[in-house]
Amino acid sequence: MGLAFADTPTAEFALIRPGSEALVVFRDHTEIAWLRWLKRGFRHCAVVVRIGGEWVMIDSLSHSICVGKFGAERMQHLARRYRQAGHIVVETAVGEGKARVAPPLPFTCVEAVKRVLGVQSWFVLTPYQLYRHLRVRARDRRRDVGDNARPAVVEAA
Repeated sequence: MGLAFADTPTAEFALIRPGSEALVVFRDHTEIAWLRWLKRGFRHCAVVVRIGGEWVMIDSLSHSICVGKFGAERMQHLARRYRQAGHIVVETAVGEGKARVAPPLPFTCVEAVKRVLGVQSWFVLTPYQLYRHLRVRARDRRRDVGDNARPAVVEAA
């Protein structure tokens, strides 16, 4: 399992497993001036992943990492709440990343989401590039599963 401190007797751990449902939430608002050059609607991103029966949000900010816990609800309901708040939402699943050294890139919100989802692309640096990458991954996944697969990407209305 690697060094995840899971052998610590006083800690309780839940692993983010490949195939776990996840939402990637993109937003426009930023208080950091130099991020305003990023594409509108894609200036920040966070990930919400189902662990057990609950949803856990991981939001990497420039100065800290916020972790929040939601109750058990359907993925579509949670995605709709984010969309109603004006965010762009991608419904996806955790991939199976290979155990290898992560690219030597700044630890941004994009990099945090990539690590949770198992995305190991050196060329995904901005929230919009991550969005495009996830759309391609969803298209390929639907092609692999067949025509009966539900769409993995849901955009803001």
